[in-house]
Amino acid sequence: MAQSHRLPRDLPSRSFGYEKGAILVAASQLFGALMNLSARLLELDGEGMHPVQALLIRQSLTSILCLLYMWWMKTPDGPFGHKSLKWLLLLRGFGGFFGIYGMWYSMMYLPLADATVITFLAPGIAGFICYFVLKEPFTRIEQLASLVALAGVVLIAQPTTFFATSNGVDPTTAEAAENSGLPGLDHEATPRERLLAIGMALVGALGAATAFTTLRVIGKRASPIISVNMFGLICTGICSVILLSAPYLNIDQPALRWVWPHAFKGWALLLSLGVLGFGLQYLLTAGLAADKSNRANAMVYTHMLFAASFDRWIFHHEMDLMSFGGCALILCSAIGVVLMRKPPPPKVDDVERQGNIVGNGEMSPMLVGVGGNGDDLILDRLR
Repeated sequence: MAQSHRLPRDLPSRSFGYEKGAILVAASQLFGALMNLSARLLELDGEGMHPVQALLIRQSLTSILCLLYMWWMKTPDGPFGHKSLKWLLLLRGFGGFFGIYGMWYSMMYLPLADATVITFLAPGIAGFICYFVLKEPFTRIEQLASLVALAGVVLIAQPTTFFATSNGVDPTTAEAAENSGLPGLDHEATPRERLLAIGMALVGALGAATAFTTLRVIGKRASPIISVNMFGLICTGICSVILLSAPYLNIDQPALRWVWPHAFKGWALLLSLGVLGFGLQYLLTAGLAADKSNRANAMVYTHMLFAASFDRWIFHHEMDLMSFGGCALILCSAIGVVLMRKPPPPKVDDVERQGNIVGNGEMSPMLVGVGGNGDDLILDRLR
């Protein structure tokens, strides 16, 4: 009698286990895109909430949760970390603040997809910083990809509009933006506003790259929860000072002021910022811990697909040819670096590099942590 061949009963679980990392990373990018969408809707809700206030509320809630967690778990060196890491943690916090604020500010004048794709410059900038500061290699492929990505930014900025006249701007939308302080959904960004948004998005990419680099230097010397807490505290402090001083110094008025959320919708959007932000961090770090291959790293770029979908189906924005070309250049350069990256084998006498391979995260780029196993997680710089 012929022997029947049956598939193992645990085949689905094996398949999920193999793809678990990539699935979790893709899910984290959905959470991140939804978080940015919530921030954009807050800017449009009622009188409009400035990104500084939205960031203040989100990061203050994050700090409260981190402080409670460290108190409950008796985290060593909590809540501010060891004094030898004070300046690194401060730099990580300042870099993280500009990373998020630059992104959220640019969303006021740029479509979600355009603002999102510029953040993908951060790994290349981090590689440039590591080359000069940490003496790490910055390969020809990385350099070429960075130049291609910068060309993409130029296309997104649409330089031809800088030489056009502004007679086509609807005066009613301009008057509404002036009265409310923040641009509404129907506001058409002027060349000056678009250029400013591109500049702030680039500042955000530089801030994110600074945060990545400091995390790489800090490594395992500080618990990840301490790093997240310092990030939240610094953002809370910066945003509080800005909100308190802006009205007296007449900075960006009347937009930059405290406003209460508009009805239930505004409160729900604020709550979603915290929940989605936590989901983003947890799923991303868990996914990269489960699969450290380039396949999981490449899933980060699914964020662009979600952002473009929200632009099309929620804001009814159709990407023009120039912006599409710019986004394609940035995405192709970033994904190409990930897929072509082949780290050289360590030399026998390269003790530090060997330590990275066996899990010494102190010398690993872009280290973050997940639970008990997170100290071995390596977020590889895109090369």
